[in-house]
Amino acid sequence: MKELKRGGAVKYNPDNASRVPRTRALLLFLLPMPLLLGCLIALFRDGKALVAIGCGVAFAITMLAATLMRKGLDIEGDAKRRRIVRRSSAIPYKSLAAGVLGVGMFVGAKFGSEESFIASVLLGAVACMGAVLVYGRDPSRTAPDMPAIGVTAEEVLEILNEADSKILAIEAARDRIHNVELKDRLRNIVTGVREIMGIVEDDPRDLRRARKFLRTYLDGAQRVTEGYADTHKYGDNGVLENNFRNVLSTIETVIGEQKEKLLENNLTELDIQIEVLQVQLEKEGV
Repeated sequence: MKELKRGGAVKYNPDNASRVPRTRALLLFLLPMPLLLGCLIALFRDGKALVAIGCGVAFAITMLAATLMRKGLDIEGDAKRRRIVRRSSAIPYKSLAAGVLGVGMFVGAKFGSEESFIASVLLGAVACMGAVLVYGRDPSRTAPDMPAIGVTAEEVLEILNEADSKILAIEAARDRIHNVELKDRLRNIVTGVREIMGIVEDDPRDLRRARKFLRTYLDGAQRVTEGYADTHKYGDNGVLENNFRNVLSTIETVIGEQKEKLLENNLTELDIQIEVLQVQLEKEGV
């Protein structure tokens, strides 16, 4: 890939990155299972409705803790893969999950197992600290965060992941096109889009300038490519092919200008170019 001015961003490849596996949160989903079993035993065998309710509530709370922890781990993993080292989320999911787990264990011990208040508090505290030790803490609130530009790291991750999905759709449509020239141009377009994504990863502040491109415009490029691939399978159409070729030319031009303007921090001219392309996508009828 061509070296970029701001720090050598490279093509994103999840296979080359160290993922934070979702299975790390599996333990927390297994932990509440005895509570569910206790709820059923208390309700159907012992006839203790209050104990059954206590176990049921504790089960629901601990499952919520597991869900929050998995969300925190997913965001943390995405941030590492994307090289976004700033605070990953405005919500401290992992810390929140540890606290919720402690509450769930307290409720289960106090009302499900009918332990003493002190013993229940201790069990909840141990569960909370154990979650912190196993899964770690969220980055400090004093860790570097996005500048005050109306964007969070979590938002950057969301938009980049959406863009990845659109790129995969464009590549899938490209595989259904038999024209070698058009396939090569689509391949170059995908490479250019990934370079733009690399610029955003390298400096997430650029999302303010690239948001419209990665969402609205890339979505249009996906639709027009899939539309051509679907229509092309019914036979060659010279007018359709020329229209699609014209659109690809414009897309290539705008990608080049997008990269240049991002590196130059020129937002106004870039917005104008994207608006012009959107009009062409609507008029070409491909």
